[in-house]
Amino acid sequence: MMRIFAGLCVSLLLAGTSAIPAMAQDYANESGREVREERLQRAEQDQIIVTGEAREASRSEVRRQARAIAVSDNIYDVPLARFEQPLCPGIAGLTADTAGLMIDRIRENARFVDMRVQDDGCNPNFIVAFVDDGQAMLERMIDESPRRFQYLSSVEKREMLEPGPVRVWTDVQPASRDGMRIGRGRNLVNPPSMRAEMAHSKIYTTIRRDIEMVWVIIDRDAARGMSLMQLADYATMRGLVRTDPGDDLDISSILGLFNSSGPWPETLTDFDRAYLTAVYDSIPNLPAARKIGRVSEELRRIEDAREEAELRDAGLLAE
Repeated sequence: MMRIFAGLCVSLLLAGTSAIPAMAQDYANESGREVREERLQRAEQDQIIVTGEAREASRSEVRRQARAIAVSDNIYDVPLARFEQPLCPGIAGLTADTAGLMIDRIRENARFVDMRVQDDGCNPNFIVAFVDDGQAMLERMIDESPRRFQYLSSVEKREMLEPGPVRVWTDVQPASRDGMRIGRGRNLVNPPSMRAEMAHSKIYTTIRRDIEMVWVIIDRDAARGMSLMQLADYATMRGLVRTDPGDDLDISSILGLFNSSGPWPETLTDFDRAYLTAVYDSIPNLPAARKIGRVSEELRRIEDAREEAELRDAGLLAE
């Protein structure tokens, strides 16, 4: 059963995790319990305040946060990257049983946006690794497999290696509207090109951006006190879409999980689900701006559906 990732750079992962106790044990120790209790108390306070703000957030506020977390150089002409191939999550640095719980949660999140999901035994293309030192591990990965990172600019590599509790490497493959792979170049002298026939459109672009592989590398010490569901949902929002959590989120999001000031929600929030839905809805070659613009609409739809379900459960709404 391929619950634990055993492919590319596995030797690096084993070197960084073989001497580390299972993460589930960290949750049970005294230090982890104290951190967990503090975060729960803070999350309860934030839930009372932030949930109200999220319900009252204006369309412009939702759009502003959606734009802030989106990783895109040109939202008007370039689509957001997303998975087009079936998803296969893999976990490194946890026990098999614990990893299985996280994988099941990531699959559940993927199915929420109607993604195709592979069964156990697949070759992972979405890897969450818990290690002692994510920066050192990523540096070793770049040194050991430079061709995997050859299309990253020096700025992108530097940003990935900056100090912090989490690092994400996303391998994005440009493709035509119909999925034909487009060669990638490392300079502007001989840019990649391809020949294809299609009608001119002001609605969609001629290319799409397919996520081929994602690594979400989390420092183990930084994850102490967090639940497996929180970590799985955080990884979902960093891996299924390319996001930058920033330091200050006006609307509650799981992306604030590692921020010192929170918020620290227990699961994906309505905003998170609205963002994922907007990115994975419709065709993959719509400009990023059109996807971002739909987040507020999806947020209202999710909130309305939940309110309707609550009224129905209370017997205040007919079936």
